[in-house]
Order: sequence, then C-alpha cells, then structure tokens
Amino acid sequence: MVSVVTRKKNGKKYLYLKHTTGNRQKEKYLGLTIPKNVDEIKKKFLSEFYDAEWDDIIKKISANYKKESKKIPQSIKLKNFESFGISFTYNTQRIEGSNLTESDTKDLLIHGVTPARKSQIDSIETKKHYDLFMRLVTSKKEPITKKSILSWHKEIFDQTKIGEAGGIRSYRVGVTTNDKIEFAPVHEIPKMLKEFFSWLKKYHGTNRVKLAALAHYKIVSIHPFGDGNGRLSRLIMNYILWYYDCPLMLIKNSERRAYFKSLEKSQLNYDSIHFLKWFMKYYIKANKQYL
Repeated sequence: MVSVVTRKKNGKKYLYLKHTTGNRQKEKYLGLTIPKNVDEIKKKFLSEFYDAEWDDIIKKISANYKKESKKIPQSIKLKNFESFGISFTYNTQRIEGSNLTESDTKDLLIHGVTPARKSQIDSIETKKHYDLFMRLVTSKKEPITKKSILSWHKEIFDQTKIGEAGGIRSYRVGVTTNDKIEFAPVHEIPKMLKEFFSWLKKYHGTNRVKLAALAHYKIVSIHPFGDGNGRLSRLIMNYILWYYDCPLMLIKNSERRAYFKSLEKSQLNYDSIHFLKWFMKYYIKANKQYL
C-alpha cells in the first residue's frame, strides 16, 4: 500500500509517497501539501514501481522463449498448441461452470467422443472454443478489432446462445457474488469498446504480457456480452501473447478463487494494479524455466 510520509528539513515539512514490498522500496516527492489529485498520483507511482520490477523479467522470459521456439520443428509446435489448447479450453470452460471433467474434455477433443450424461451445451461450447483457438494460432497474425471479438463470440456460442451470439448486450448485468460491482451501462458499451480498441492500437509499452493482462481486465470489466465475457477476455489475452511471441497463459480452474478475487478488488477500487499484481506473479512463476 502506498503511504504518505513526512520529512522535516530546515523547519519545513516535505511530503513523499512511499511503497515497500519485499526488499524493494521507492519514494517520490509529493510537495509541501497533499495535491487534490493525490489518488491518481498514487496509482501512477504504484504502476511505475511494479513496472520496474516486471519489465526486465518479462523481457528475459520473452527473449528465451523466442530463442527456444526457433529450435522447435513446426510439427512439434502444432502438437504443443494442441496440448495447450485442450488444457486452456478445459480450464476456461470449467471456470465458467462447465461440468465436463478434464478426461471428458480430452475424450471430446482428441477422440471425438461426446461425454454421456453431461450437458450438451458444455460439450458444444468446449468443441467450439478449442476449434477457434486452434484456428487463431495457426492462421496469419491480424490485429484484434471489434469485428474480431464479435465474430469469435458468435463462433463459440452460435448454437447455444441463439439470438445473443456475436451481439452486444442490451440489458444490465452484474456479479452474482458481489452486488457492488456493476459493469458498463448499455448505452456506454459502444463508446467504451471504441476507447478500448483505440487504446489497444496505440499501446506503447514494451511489456506485452502487461498488455495482455490489461486487455483481459478491460474487456471483462466492460462486459460487452450477455454471457461469455470471461472466456472471450481470456481468449483475447492469449491471442495477444501469441501475436507478440510470448508464452501463453493458462489460468487454472484450481486458481479461480484468487483469480476472481483479484479481478473484483481491481473493479471495486477502479484500479487495475490489483489484478496485474496477481497476473504477473502467476505468469512469471509459470514461466520460470525461461529465466
């Protein structure tokens, strides 16, 4: 947590922002009095604090991943994508309440065996999600647009959410576990999506993992669809990582409690840093072999 500390010199009081974590500490001069926009200054200060910690690590992970990838034959890369795609599809579906087990998912996607006595909707969406993921990571790289995400949503849900697949929601939605969180009002969704894609196009940071995390957070916070926002946001996240040749991110169902908690904390405080802290720690730990 960022705190305001006072330093006395020559009878005057000077204010500083201070943040400490582990063995790292940073201070920033604030002024003689607390500015009116101190909350915004704190957010920027905290973002810079963690960027200094993350950027070099992510740069090393990305460089070593690219170096290793160049040595892998194309046929093995495809098998790796298939393996990841199965795990990614299982976990992203399970996080949203699918009752297909990991074994069910493998039987369906590898052997084409539809699990008995399980939800037909879950089976259809699982197959659709996997097919879309594989098509995206084996196609020509294209920037993400509004048209992209609408078509992705339609492709996954056109048989299970008839009338809503590929369309922006026209009604209010919220979080069932926390009524304090409200997503974008219907009339603001077009404007917020326009701002999102403008931000995505103009992003100048070198940390593409942070870009993927922020894109995930922004889309799930706008919640442009009636359902399927979590799955689309995680798909966008991995598409960005793939687009920039970074290791993909598998958010496991077993971690869903910490994952949702970090999202909710950021949404309640209107500050992405809480989700970013969880995401970057999780991502770095998952890719420690590249350090």
